[in-house]
Amino acid sequence: MNGRQAGAPVGSQGLTPVGSPNRIKRRTAPGLGSPRFGSPQFPRTDAQNPESSAEPTRSTFAERIYQSTGRLRAHPEPGSSFGLVSQTPIAQNNNFNMHSPGQLSQLDLGAGSSADVLASTGSPAKSGAASAAAALRRAPPPPVTMSAPAVKPVKGGAVQASTSAIPATVIDLPSQRMYALAVLGLLVAWKLYDAISLSVDVGRTSFYLFVKWCLLDSAMWYGAWFLRIPRLSILSHTMYALIALSVFINLNLFYLTMSVLTLAVKPVAVSLATGWLRSVKSIPWLGPRLVGDSDLLIDSFELDEAHILGRHTIHILPHSLTHMNPQGRSFCIDEAQLRAEPWYQKYASGLFGHSGQSQTLIPILINGTHPDSISYAYTSFETGQRQLRTIKNTGALQMETNAVYPTLGNWVMATYYLPVSEVGAYEIFSVKDRKGLEFRTATQAPPTIVVTCPQAQLQWLDNAHTGDNFVVGSDGHASICQRIDQDHMAESRSTDDGLLQVVVEGYEPIEMTVVRLVNGHREVISLDGIQPQSMEAQPTHIETLNATQIAAIEKWSRFKTRKSAYTLSDTFLRPGEYVYKLESIRDAANHSVVMSGLGGKGIFDGNKAAEGKATSYMARIQVHRRPSAGWADALLNAELPLRLSDDRARKSDYALPLTLSGTGPWTVNYIIDNGDEVTQESKTFSKATDSTIDAWRPGTYHLLDVDDKFCGGQASRANITLVQAPKPAANVSSTPITAHECGGEIGALVELELTGRPPFAVHYRERNLRFPNSRPITRIVRTQQRRHSFKVMPDMAGTYELEFFRLEDDNYPSGQPMSATIEQAIHAQPSAKIDTLNGRISSRACMGEELELPVRLKGQGPWELVYNIVYENRRTSKTVSGITDESYTIALGAFDNAGEYTIELAQVKDGNQCARDLIDVSTVVTVREGGPRVGFQCPDNGIHVLDGEQAQMPINVAGEFPVEVQYHKVGDTSDHVHTATIRRKPQQQSSSQLA
Repeated sequence: MNGRQAGAPVGSQGLTPVGSPNRIKRRTAPGLGSPRFGSPQFPRTDAQNPESSAEPTRSTFAERIYQSTGRLRAHPEPGSSFGLVSQTPIAQNNNFNMHSPGQLSQLDLGAGSSADVLASTGSPAKSGAASAAAALRRAPPPPVTMSAPAVKPVKGGAVQASTSAIPATVIDLPSQRMYALAVLGLLVAWKLYDAISLSVDVGRTSFYLFVKWCLLDSAMWYGAWFLRIPRLSILSHTMYALIALSVFINLNLFYLTMSVLTLAVKPVAVSLATGWLRSVKSIPWLGPRLVGDSDLLIDSFELDEAHILGRHTIHILPHSLTHMNPQGRSFCIDEAQLRAEPWYQKYASGLFGHSGQSQTLIPILINGTHPDSISYAYTSFETGQRQLRTIKNTGALQMETNAVYPTLGNWVMATYYLPVSEVGAYEIFSVKDRKGLEFRTATQAPPTIVVTCPQAQLQWLDNAHTGDNFVVGSDGHASICQRIDQDHMAESRSTDDGLLQVVVEGYEPIEMTVVRLVNGHREVISLDGIQPQSMEAQPTHIETLNATQIAAIEKWSRFKTRKSAYTLSDTFLRPGEYVYKLESIRDAANHSVVMSGLGGKGIFDGNKAAEGKATSYMARIQVHRRPSAGWADALLNAELPLRLSDDRARKSDYALPLTLSGTGPWTVNYIIDNGDEVTQESKTFSKATDSTIDAWRPGTYHLLDVDDKFCGGQASRANITLVQAPKPAANVSSTPITAHECGGEIGALVELELTGRPPFAVHYRERNLRFPNSRPITRIVRTQQRRHSFKVMPDMAGTYELEFFRLEDDNYPSGQPMSATIEQAIHAQPSAKIDTLNGRISSRACMGEELELPVRLKGQGPWELVYNIVYENRRTSKTVSGITDESYTIALGAFDNAGEYTIELAQVKDGNQCARDLIDVSTVVTVREGGPRVGFQCPDNGIHVLDGEQAQMPINVAGEFPVEVQYHKVGDTSDHVHTATIRRKPQQQSSSQLA
């Protein structure tokens, strides 16, 4: 029935009878985890014949039925219930775990009543077929919910069931396969996109893309191995092989300039294409028309002499010409704008044409047919290496048609613009049309130089000198304190190398225009004398290069972009606003950048700087005026040192006034030196007015410095000294004054030794003990000297007591108590003084007039009086003797000259010849040249009055008022004299009138 011999064993076909003892033994081997006998899935049976295992068994019809219906498969689907059947016997010691007892029940078709039928041997075919059919009808269908582990090879050649790392309850297996294939498709599409974008410029490589795709491919193959998705799972050694293959492909696609794949595949592809085209061309009539003049058939061209016989006209076209950069211009690349481009710009430019303001376009003049490819040579200024690049998609380039030649077919003169994004030297290498014909290039054409566009910016120095409180605010502007003088600059020059620098980057030499605005005054800063500082790192790999590479680098090094810094230094001696602005910059290739055209805040507007944050080309420095502190002028003009006194009329502390300038608040530091120790203190003031330092301790007050809101400043070097005033003291002594002719002691000479600050005032009480009930007389002795003496010579005889009770000086004007007493017996002495008891002494006189000066004398007569008359520094002494009356009148005059006369009583002597000098007994008499004058002032037309009325007669009066005028009427026989008193001086002489 099945073409096999009846005695052929079933095991020879790779199958084991379902009911054979061998199969049951294999299924019940140790470690299989099969259900126990007697369970519902595996009923207990004793039908095991050991001899039947050695007998040949035949393939039953039931097994073939199962095989054809898919219930028994050699290579089951993952998750199928028949995944346990294998063509390789399983070792007894294999750990083959069953996930469910139901799998064994389906394979054990001989269990129960059907075991005897399937186990019988040697029965006819019909009987076996019938038995198998009966067993098939009795066997239950296999359940579809059972799953088995993924099949994995293990030691000994066994196969283990595989399972996905993602449970099927989370994502079913078909969905897992769909998602995995979708991720694989996306990665392949992404890689093709990057490869096509990179291949736009032939010869361009990207290490970044190479590393990126090596990592992505490694992650993809590792995920395929780790997830173990059925039908997509791979083994570990397969994963390593795929990763190595991916690295090799990525190396050729993204990193190698000459791809190994291109070198290996292209000749084979060209050979196959050439053979295929020759086969097509051999087709009669249709082949030559389909193939045409393909370049692949050039090597198979055969000359047919019969075909070219006759007369032919050949049109020889001129050579197509190409010239890069015909105007000889230089170009620059703005790297800042290039970095600001979106990441997809370079890919879009390669696929849809080059566009964008940040691209640099080099013109290529082409006179001929339309080019199919443009090859150019690029030389890097950094490495000196020369690379050949090709643009095959010339339709994506910008083009301008200059002229069209209709007689020459598609011959045109056009300018193609080559987009470049790298700094270096560019030369046209070759231009080919669609037929592969090369254009003729301009001879001895210099390379086109593309440098970096000049860039410059202002930036603050990080190591700026901080001694002047240099601070950069959050808005980018800075502030600094005013520098005082050149001495300060000389001290800080060693550490202060400037605050602001211009960082320039481009093709040197570079010219810049830097403008400074100081308090509205605009001036251009010259950079001629400033030595730039290079900010480039020295190359470290130069030792590894050969002589050719070093020569190539040196050849193009002068076009390299160099970065330098110019430090802007200023004295900042004037306070105010300093604004620095970088207006323009130009490199050696005449590329100019005007900074003022960039717009935005912070640029100059006439002579004013716009407010706002600082920019890269504008910086503002606010120079604050340094504060100052000093003692007020009123304090400096006061008498120094200042004295501290506990007297109520003096001060026990002082408020030392200050003068402050700057911006508050201020902090003033000062020291107090009292000789024994030095104390440093500080005081803060919020306002400049009424700023004082409280001084209550004695010592020298010295101002150190002052700090305001922004800066620190110097203080006045003048010192203020406060001393504790000592209390005054006096030492009193006396010496009797003796005169024998006067009868003995006539007085006492008192000597004072004073300590303190003059002037001094000594208070004492004088009492005559002869009259104990008499009231003492308080006298005050004032002196400017610290040693002073005075005489006590009273007029009345007796014993006198002098009690000194108080001493005053300048520090203690309220006085300090003292105690000193002197007693002295005094005999009477003559005396004389000007008598004022009888009336006022006349102090005025006229020339030629005499005066009388009354004098009162005391003592024992007769007296002798000596007096002096002082006039104009001439002293005239006169003596009057034999005065017997105590009241005496001195006759003075007549005075010959006008002026002031001083009459002094100098000495008096009594009858006992006791003389006494008189002190401060004098009077002053003023003598005028003449007396008052009076006269009538009559008008020209006279004075007219009515009869019986009084007439007012004007007069002129001169003299000291009041003036008494006597007049009489002419013709009056009675000779009556009228008297009129003019008591005030009239404003005009003519205003005085007589009635």
